Amino acid sequence: MRKLLAVSALLFTQSIFAAPFDACPSQAFLIQGAVPQAYAVNLSTGDYRVENTSMGTRKAVNAAGFNPADNYIYAWGYEHGAPVRVHDDFTIEPLEVDNIAGTNFYIGDVHPHNNHYYVYRQGRKFGLYSINLDQDASDYLQMKQITGGASLPVKGADIAINPADGVAYLVSSGGDLYSVDLDTGDSALLDNVGETGFFGAAYFDPDGNMYISRNGDGVIFRIAIGAGDYRARHFASGPSSNVNDGARCANALIVDTTDLDQDFGDAPDSYGTYLASNGARHGLTADPKLFLGEGVDGEADSFAFPLSDDQNNQQDDEDGVQFATAIVEGDKAVAIVTASAAGYISGWIDVGGDGVFDAQDQVLTDVKVEPGKQALYLEVPGGVVEGKTWARFRLSSETGLYATGGVADGEVEDYQVEVRAEEVTVNHYPSATGWTTVAFEDNWPLEGDYDMNDLVVYMRTAVASTSFGVKQVNISGEVAAVGAAYHNGFAIRLPGVKYSQVDLANVRYTINGKPVDFEPIEGGRDEAILMVTYNLWDYVGTGDLCLYYRTEPGCGSSIQMKFEAELPMLEPVDVTLRGVMDPFLFATPGAWHGGHFMTAPGRAYEIHLKNQKPTEAFDLTLFDEPGDDVSDPAHDTYFQTENGLPWALEIGTRWDYPTENGDVGHAYRLFSRYASSGGLDNSYWYNPQFTTPELIFSNHEATE
Repeated sequence: MRKLLAVSALLFTQSIFAAPFDACPSQAFLIQGAVPQAYAVNLSTGDYRVENTSMGTRKAVNAAGFNPADNYIYAWGYEHGAPVRVHDDFTIEPLEVDNIAGTNFYIGDVHPHNNHYYVYRQGRKFGLYSINLDQDASDYLQMKQITGGASLPVKGADIAINPADGVAYLVSSGGDLYSVDLDTGDSALLDNVGETGFFGAAYFDPDGNMYISRNGDGVIFRIAIGAGDYRARHFASGPSSNVNDGARCANALIVDTTDLDQDFGDAPDSYGTYLASNGARHGLTADPKLFLGEGVDGEADSFAFPLSDDQNNQQDDEDGVQFATAIVEGDKAVAIVTASAAGYISGWIDVGGDGVFDAQDQVLTDVKVEPGKQALYLEVPGGVVEGKTWARFRLSSETGLYATGGVADGEVEDYQVEVRAEEVTVNHYPSATGWTTVAFEDNWPLEGDYDMNDLVVYMRTAVASTSFGVKQVNISGEVAAVGAAYHNGFAIRLPGVKYSQVDLANVRYTINGKPVDFEPIEGGRDEAILMVTYNLWDYVGTGDLCLYYRTEPGCGSSIQMKFEAELPMLEPVDVTLRGVMDPFLFATPGAWHGGHFMTAPGRAYEIHLKNQKPTEAFDLTLFDEPGDDVSDPAHDTYFQTENGLPWALEIGTRWDYPTENGDVGHAYRLFSRYASSGGLDNSYWYNPQFTTPELIFSNHEATE
């Protein structure tokens, strides 16, 4: 039979109609103050709401624990000097307990499996007690001492019982972590957690992680007891109070998977992104809502890179920070920050590229921002490792944020950025956003139809250098046309750079955004040669009723092949790299390349820009083949006819090339004079006013 103390009619009316909590809620519950107030706390972010401002009692309620056997909270009510049952409306129901100890308790918890309530008070007169909460048990609501205070001299403010091992744990004000066997009362000092303070509320989750809330500042720490890691790590910020006690269902996950009222970052998880890694996260229920950019969406956990919460929520909310300058070691970078309301922003850039945000990576600390856009200056630290890395920015009404952990309001935004070392200059060709064109006629050593559209590639390059030499080469390209029946490859030599000087482990090369399945820097060579592709037809295709790719009238399409290369050097290379360097066409190994050759010439066949020496892979005996070529290696003359016509062109803009079988000299009327003069005359031969429009592909292009 349930035993109740005599209570006032008002209190009885409040509790008799109350009910248990929903089954095993994910929130933690805090009870604070001499006249108790109850809070529901999201431990992930520290976001909380007030549930009850008095709980129907005039004195403190402490030593609380959640009982998953009946979904009530049990605690010690100071007004009644006895245990109380807390209902889902956070009113108390005093319980009549036999053999009750003549004191109040402020340390306690309910076992997540055995339906017992445990309380503890230090001192010889007191000790550790249990109370059976099973209404069918013969010792229901009987208080039994497990051990006296003399044999259990641990000090602290709250215990929490680990659902994984059934052991109680307690952290003293000095940071000492104790375990307590609830059957015998035996205790053991495990370690010091590295934090001090009065930890008035303690909780567990199903994975054996302990959470302790410090009264003075409300900071919540996590201790990975289940993993054998006893160090307390900052987890979130919650409400603070001098009188503080907590309870939660230890069998529940910290975050409900349907709870979207929080925002996570999306950098790779090495930076602390998923909740399990104590990832950066912000509560979204504060009013007014504080965010970066135009808005913020919520998720129950991170979508860490290469995933993205933008894909999940169909909203790009990484829009609050834009860099107006390059990020260069030792310089001040300028970031344009947009905030929805006043708050404080902190930021980190992993300049060392080690996959974590260290203390030295912090570039903004508690900078006050106002609503709208503002320019902020970031001091870029030393130790920069050049290349792509990650940055994190956190906006909140609170200060003192770390790169990880939870906070009750605001937003976190992660960005992939590029950093450069000190005194690095970058030369773009033809510009940072413009394109130049390289075009080839693949009938060498014969002139063929000379339409110069057998391969057309739009290119741009960026060369990063210091006073010691070239540090990195970036090459971008788009294959605009393949008007060739032959199978050809395309490559780019870095003149003067050796294969051994390239940082092969950190080369990044993609086609259409995907890494390739071959080594992009050609092996077995002394020279550094980027193999863009061994066969262009592997990546482009003709439209219906078309023979070639983007060269015949009516046979247009969107560009199908785009490539990006980042080629870092092991050490700066003392060499000058200009323009497009040395792009060249070669025959696909094993593929037929016309009746002019008895056997397939393969990789040994190359076509370069006029007077550009071939690579070491070229078969020099090919210069002896009959045809229109007058190359003379003894006089550094290469890849031109007697009239100075080349088999490859570079035009310093995005060129409109001839249609199939349209001789370039007919499509561009001044071209022959330009070529025969060695480039001295008619240097603007490619301007539109000098064309024959019907022979220009762009005037016929149609989408298939």
